[in-house]
Amino acid sequence: MKLARWISPALIILGAIDILTGIEMFFFPSSWFYKLVPGVPETGPFNAHLVADGGTFFLAIGVGLLIASRDPTRHWAAIVVAAIAGMMHAALHIWSHEEGILSLDHLTTEVLGIYIPALILIAILFILRRASAARNQG
Repeated sequence: MKLARWISPALIILGAIDILTGIEMFFFPSSWFYKLVPGVPETGPFNAHLVADGGTFFLAIGVGLLIASRDPTRHWAAIVVAAIAGMMHAALHIWSHEEGILSLDHLTTEVLGIYIPALILIAILFILRRASAARNQG
């Protein structure tokens, strides 16, 4: 079974976005907190160290996705890690909405920046698993 052509470009795009986010968070934490992503200030007081910490994780996930884009079947574990991170990030936001910590004012930003990327990574993993099963049968 041949992999869908969109998988590698999707991994490149998601990886590049994570790397750019990580760079902004690590090197320009106040800019990221106050200007880049709508709604972030409503999560609590600014903490430069905490934002920069988050940036290191985005950088690592982004690099992993770029590596995986070269050969997704070989580097599937990097996609698993990114998908887990994305699902946990989405779960935190869902919980934060449920608890009243976050408003729904910026839901479009969350859907585009958190939920859809996580779902794309999950879809890629299902496709990779199906391709692996087909190879093992044939």
